[in-house]
Amino acid sequence: MYFSGTGSEQSGWRPGVVFQNNIGNVNSPNIIALPLTSSLKKLYMPTHVLVKSVDTGLRRDSMVICENPEKMSKEKVGKFITTLPQSYMKEIAIANLIATSAISFIDKDSLILVWEKAVQMNCVA
Repeated sequence: MYFSGTGSEQSGWRPGVVFQNNIGNVNSPNIIALPLTSSLKKLYMPTHVLVKSVDTGLRRDSMVICENPEKMSKEKVGKFITTLPQSYMKEIAIANLIATSAISFIDKDSLILVWEKAVQMNCVA
């Protein structure tokens, strides 16, 4: 994926995780992506997720930087590398929720409704 970050943001061609619902993946000309880096710094941060090459098919152990999502055109998506196991996607989802803190504004009942809608939108037809 081509990330267009500046300053301390990730930039250039690098692996990334497509991180949006499958309905959006199919119907939108854009995707939301999370960048990966093989520079394994600040692993203690709750918004960073270590993904091991042995588990994923990546060339190197890498870190998903969940606090730096980027919306990008599908034209900026390169070749498919791998599908991350569900266990990593769960960690990435949690780290992304922590990064935005959006979840802190939702009561428990509403959170269940949002979760149910998200599950529906992520079903592959």
